[in-house]
Amino acid sequence: MDTQRNKIVVFHCRNLRLFSNGGQKDFLKAWPNLSLIAVPCSGKIEAHFLLKTLASGAQGTLVLGCAEKACQYLEGSMRSRKRVDYARYWLDKIGIASERIEFVRIWPVNKQALEALLKEFTSKLQSLGALGAPEKV
Repeated sequence: MDTQRNKIVVFHCRNLRLFSNGGQKDFLKAWPNLSLIAVPCSGKIEAHFLLKTLASGAQGTLVLGCAEKACQYLEGSMRSRKRVDYARYWLDKIGIASERIEFVRIWPVNKQALEALLKEFTSKLQSLGALGAPEKV
């Protein structure tokens, strides 16, 4: 399987503590096509980061925010959701399936939910087909 073709980038709130026990390396061995990027708050993710991720060769991007009642910054997940919607709007405008970018709220320290989410997202991306190679500028 071509890992570059199936590349998924996951931006996640650091407060989710998905890998607080140091299990990130083992998790990434099971998901070689995955890049995990921890941010202080999912609300810090701008729409152009998401679009640039796809333009750089990723086939899909997930933004993981805290569950509504668990957000340390109160509105971080809400801001993040709006920015993902804005990026999806632009994907629709240029004729790319907006399903390639998703926002999901999950509870902290829930790796099982992350694995299930990744399996579902990977299958959705496979059904959409390849996005294509990034253009060299």
